[in-house]
Amino acid sequence: MSPKRTEMNSFLPDSPVRFRRMWVNCALGFFFIAALIGLTMRAFPLWDIPYFDYRNLLHTHSHIALLGWGFLMLSGGIVFSLASSSAELRRFTWLFVAAVISILGMLFSFPFQGYGGYSIAFSSLHVLVSYGFIYQIHAMLRKENSTPGIRLIRLAIWSQLVSTFGLWALGPVNIQLGKMHEFSLMCVQWFLHFQLNGWMVFGVLGLIFIQFEKSGHSFRWAKYQEMLLLASLILTYALAVTWAAPSPLAFQVNSLAVILQFVAYFFLMKAMFEGLRKVSMVPMAKLLLQLAAVSLLLKASFQLLLVLPSVAVISYTIRMYVIGFLHLVLLGVMSFGVFGLAVQKDWLPNHLLTRLGLWFLIAGFSFSELLLFGQGTLVWMQLGFLEHYHVCLFLASGLLPIGLGLLMIQVFTFKIPLQKPIKNQINFKTNKTLLMKSALLWSLGISMMLLTACGGSSEQTAASSESATASPQAASSDPKGIGEVKSVDLGTGINPTLAEEGQAIVDMKCTACHQLNDKRLVGPGFQGVTNRRRPEWIINMITNVDVMLDQDATAQKLLEECLTRMPNQNLSQADARGILEFMRRNDEEKAGQRDAAVN
Repeated sequence: MSPKRTEMNSFLPDSPVRFRRMWVNCALGFFFIAALIGLTMRAFPLWDIPYFDYRNLLHTHSHIALLGWGFLMLSGGIVFSLASSSAELRRFTWLFVAAVISILGMLFSFPFQGYGGYSIAFSSLHVLVSYGFIYQIHAMLRKENSTPGIRLIRLAIWSQLVSTFGLWALGPVNIQLGKMHEFSLMCVQWFLHFQLNGWMVFGVLGLIFIQFEKSGHSFRWAKYQEMLLLASLILTYALAVTWAAPSPLAFQVNSLAVILQFVAYFFLMKAMFEGLRKVSMVPMAKLLLQLAAVSLLLKASFQLLLVLPSVAVISYTIRMYVIGFLHLVLLGVMSFGVFGLAVQKDWLPNHLLTRLGLWFLIAGFSFSELLLFGQGTLVWMQLGFLEHYHVCLFLASGLLPIGLGLLMIQVFTFKIPLQKPIKNQINFKTNKTLLMKSALLWSLGISMMLLTACGGSSEQTAASSESATASPQAASSDPKGIGEVKSVDLGTGINPTLAEEGQAIVDMKCTACHQLNDKRLVGPGFQGVTNRRRPEWIINMITNVDVMLDQDATAQKLLEECLTRMPNQNLSQADARGILEFMRRNDEEKAGQRDAAVN
């Protein structure tokens, strides 16, 4: 073949290089969309956002970030790092198409229906597609030498597989026990735990070590260290158990697990920093990998603090800590890790616009993490809220889509450089139409079957709920709630001093999850609450929240709607009375009426 013909083939839309570019661009596009949705969520405490429900946007953001960006980019990094021929890459064509279809389906269903028939169908389709990725990647791994990088990738794909067991268990558990049962929460946490701490952490570490190994740097990773890492992954699930159903044994297991994890990470980080010193790398790529390593060390250090049960409880009851930790893994460890490798491998062009976009990402991540962990610590210490906290968090989060936008401009406009073709390269146009049609029909067929299977879930869940209500353990429907407060003297008007005291407590402990209008944030808005709930119910909900969520029918319904358990803030009845007075004043100002529930 003539040189001119070779040059033309390298620019064919179906070439391996073009396929890789399409894969990376799709992952970046989903990351950009997830960042925009996240920015919209940050705007909820600041402005009235019409048409969209916060909870639905939260589900959309988490699915697109975790699956559209995280899964797609990490799986692509593994595929294009290990594939030795175009024939191997062709095996992933239909899987890639099906994955994109499932993610697009989630993107266009979750914002409007939350968890519903279509969104569940597309989510389930993505799980099935992930099994295809696991099978094909496992086949590639069998041909590789058992180096530390390959062993980590193997652990990563097994973690991906194990994480999905929680999703398949979720349906039967919800039908039999209800959505709010502790086992239902544990199923969700099972998926998230093995996704973040297994699939993503092990996957990006494996890719980094494979890059070092291909650059000539090798190191020894003893078998006992691998077993230590695996044991720590399994045992740290105990923290999720304590979140759903606190028990002394779970706290003790978690304390042991985080110590084992810290030791296991120590060996890996020691090898990683040694590789960063010895392997010649692009400066920007080296910086990003260093940030990924630092993020992993911070993750391990923060979790090491959870050996104290009191700190472990704080870690999942203060929302800022939960969000900050999730971002530390997904953005700090996984995203910076794969971005560093993409720059090093020239999957992202090392140009000025790329570096500028990455610096925006670094700044947005750093500022938002400082705000989240800083404000979480202030809440823990009962020192109130930072001035303009929500404005600052919105501005910091705005740096992320700006950076991603610059990256997308760069990758969508730069010309693909001439590269050596992968050995045994064949034309991707061969049977392209057949592949694409079969992938599309397969994906749509699976979606329709899953949608049909989901058709009776709502009725079954409702029947389960009715059955639970009719049982001897049925939740109380007393309009005054459950607790020591049986009557409240509201007086003849608003007590301004008491209302001011209540506002100070609300500003310090409540505004992270509740707005003063009627819009839902994490929990429902405060506007109109005194017109819907009796004052005794409100005070009991504040001072006796755990019992109320377990036994009060109204509180349980709110928990089912919000899917986030309200933490016990250890407030006194006097504190709660001040909050009630502030709520009465807020309703008088915003709703034009207060205390309608008493009349």
